[in-house]
Amino acid sequence: MNTIEFFIDKLVPIALIGVLPIVMVWLYYRNEQLKATKRSEIIMAVIEKNPEVDVQEFLNKLNPPKLSYKEKMLKIMHYEVLWGTICFIGGIVTISVIIALSILQVYIEGFFPIVSMFGIVPLAVGCGLLAAYNNAKKTLENLKDND
Repeated sequence: MNTIEFFIDKLVPIALIGVLPIVMVWLYYRNEQLKATKRSEIIMAVIEKNPEVDVQEFLNKLNPPKLSYKEKMLKIMHYEVLWGTICFIGGIVTISVIIALSILQVYIEGFFPIVSMFGIVPLAVGCGLLAAYNNAKKTLENLKDND
């Protein structure tokens, strides 16, 4: 076995499984730290240039208030019904095409199980998202208006 092939066979999986996630997490936290540092530098510069500025109002403009739980839930529900419907319809259409091709006997028998996964997986994901939407709708009805 060639030494280059040996290193590729041994080091690439280690790099993908061990090093890559660590580097990604480090880059994420480094980016968050730089954002916080830049934000504090901006606030300090504004206070130094204009000490009469309302710091709380400036912070609210710099960092808009977060959405309430109900607003977040409504946004998630919107995406669930959107993507659930798209996946469900895509799965139904794909399965219908596969059935039509099997009736016309245009397909190759060895690829039928593989191709059928292109319809079954989106159909299952769509059903799951629509079920999650239905569950979230029931949960949202149980919430009080002030939550």
